[in-house]
Amino acid sequence: MNRRILLSLFAATFALAACNKQEEPLPAPAKPKVKDFAIPTDGLLQPERAARWRQADSLVRLIDSVFEESLKVSPDRASVLSAQQDAARDLAVRKAGLLGWKEYRWVLDEATRNPANAAAFEAAGLSMAVPVRTK
Repeated sequence: MNRRILLSLFAATFALAACNKQEEPLPAPAKPKVKDFAIPTDGLLQPERAARWRQADSLVRLIDSVFEESLKVSPDRASVLSAQQDAARDLAVRKAGLLGWKEYRWVLDEATRNPANAAAFEAAGLSMAVPVRTK
């Protein structure tokens, strides 16, 4: 019986000592390295990137509508709202699986001009307007 009491006291003392010990703060987790977008050397859009762009586009449109409403309410905060909108767009397109706003804009501005990308857009359920060449 005395042995149990002695073991209980020892365990309680050990537990109290552990509680009183100053804990060192944990180091902050390392931020993951953000991968930057590089324009494909062949200029071709992969179908999975087109599908991700489609998802990103729906998010960007939603963000733009929210910021448009905010700008109507607070036109004096245009520069602040614009910076916040840019950050929100970049975050949204990264959440959709693209490598940031630069890739989103490349798909919109450059990939759509390359007729060889029509199949990638079609696979993602998007149509692509190819410029008509006049003589």
